[in-house]
Amino acid sequence: LATLITRMTEATRLERMLRDTERERFDVRAVVSGCVEGYREAYAHRRFELTVPEAPVFVSGVPDLIAQMLDKLVANAVDFAREGSAIEVELRALAHEVTISVRNEGPPLSPQIRERLFRSMTSVRPQAAGEEPHLGLGLYIVQFNADCHHAKVVARDRSDVEGVEVEVALPRLVSDPA
Repeated sequence: LATLITRMTEATRLERMLRDTERERFDVRAVVSGCVEGYREAYAHRRFELTVPEAPVFVSGVPDLIAQMLDKLVANAVDFAREGSAIEVELRALAHEVTISVRNEGPPLSPQIRERLFRSMTSVRPQAAGEEPHLGLGLYIVQFNADCHHAKVVARDRSDVEGVEVEVALPRLVSDPA
């Protein structure tokens, strides 16, 4: 119960912070590339494949919150990825939006969880005896960060291999060419 109260307090504090944080124009390619370099060190047992455009890609938002969103997506991908498979992170710049995709090979999304995936207190992780319960706040934070950036988040089963892809579509600054 204490863990639950602590996590809910943290989530409430995060919601307030997000609403009060000033947005800025930044190169999301640099943020994504820097994060993936950090993941390669933090998850040394995993292989990461990064695909980004050659030129900078500008969006309006909060770089730290985009990094936090990517952290949560990658942590989930690592937790559910098949041993020995790569975690794929891709940034694509389209005419009016920028997409960040995180893909892993592993179990597909279960039909029971698909509709509730981005809600708080939703988790499908098995819990070992004596282990602290997983409260399912990571993807809720992803959804909340996406909402603050006027972005859309979609999770789907991969069509090429068994696994999952989560894609965040952020509005692109219109003044920057595709």
